[in-house]
Amino acid sequence: MVEILCPHCEGELELDDDASGEFECPLCDGKFEWNVEEEGSFDDAEIHTENRIVHSHGFNKMEAAAEVAATVVAGGIKAYLAIVVLLGVIFLIFFVILILFFLVSGPVR
Repeated sequence: MVEILCPHCEGELELDDDASGEFECPLCDGKFEWNVEEEGSFDDAEIHTENRIVHSHGFNKMEAAAEVAATVVAGGIKAYLAIVVLLGVIFLIFFVILILFFLVSGPVR
């Protein structure tokens, strides 16, 4: 048996060692070719009915979704940090201007 990833959902699949032809992923119903010579087109691929796809025991359906969620969270954290830094810079500039104003205007009488 050989373990491959579905080109559509990236789910882990097991195929027979000598498997070749067009297959349909049982996880997402996407069609793909495996171990087919590049001369023929996708539509001309021969389907071998003796080949079978077996679910891999280690497959996690949420893996791709979790990766997208982690990317979104990381992007959100970066945006949050950028806003905090920007507000800090604006706050610092405001205080520098305020101090300069009081220095130029002199003591209050």
